[in-house]
Amino acid sequence: MGFAPTPESSVVALGRGGVTLFFLLSGYLIFKSVEAEPGPVFALRRFFKVMPSYWLNILVILALDLALTTFPHMGWASYAADAAVLTDILGTAPVSGVFWTLFVEIKFYFFILLQYALLGRRFSLVVVVGLLVIEGAVWLWRGHGSTTLAYFPVFYIGIELALAESAQWSRVHILRVVGLTAVLAASLVLFLDRLKWASAGYLIASVCLFMAFTGWRARNRPLIFLGVTSYSTYLYHSLVMTWVFETFPSMRSTPLGFFVLVGTMALAVAVGAVMYRLVEVPMVRLGRRLESSRLIPYIGRHDRTSR
Repeated sequence: MGFAPTPESSVVALGRGGVTLFFLLSGYLIFKSVEAEPGPVFALRRFFKVMPSYWLNILVILALDLALTTFPHMGWASYAADAAVLTDILGTAPVSGVFWTLFVEIKFYFFILLQYALLGRRFSLVVVVGLLVIEGAVWLWRGHGSTTLAYFPVFYIGIELALAESAQWSRVHILRVVGLTAVLAASLVLFLDRLKWASAGYLIASVCLFMAFTGWRARNRPLIFLGVTSYSTYLYHSLVMTWVFETFPSMRSTPLGFFVLVGTMALAVAVGAVMYRLVEVPMVRLGRRLESSRLIPYIGRHDRTSR
């Protein structure tokens, strides 16, 4: 009997590709930010970019939880753990299935700050080897891998791409990118419990797409729009999907399911754009004002001298 993918399963599969590309691009961009900004400035900017929108999203989920009988009800411990970004440490169930990627991202912020303070640009490949050794030990100990540890090294392909770009794509740096991509694709196949080969293929495709478009300097407004609103879209797309498929349950197993899925993603992008404008932009502006204010003189002083 053949397997007929549902709209939800298609989103999960495509979402894994989005996660892979997201982590790769994050490694590239965050590494450049760490190099350009003093540690306190980096931390303050990441906080105002990420946390206010995240906490508001939790409040929206809580409101739906209390208002709708069909909504998956979560305990107060889950909400408290998510608000403190301790869900994966405390072992509680997250109130949203997409939060695991954000928890990995936040861990990377702290990790790369510490690594850059201690090592600068040096030994990034040594760090990756250390991460793979730890993942291998966890795999042997538990009998299965850790999704967090399996994906964490993907950030370092982004770092290698940033280093290759700054070195004018020298042959040595290109070989480093290709070699690391091959090793990490193999590690995803070995350590992941689900979507092993798809994740490895997405990783290779993401690197190829990045390298193909790196030299493309034209301003593509749709891609820029999707990029700047992507965080809010990420936070709200699962809520939009849940609402649509609960409202139109019969669409899941019909030929119209694909079109409902496309419309749902378009609606999620629209909601993300609205939340970006209403929440992200004001919070980022507030953070920038605090940088230059006397409330945080250390950050303001060092940020001005770093420009």
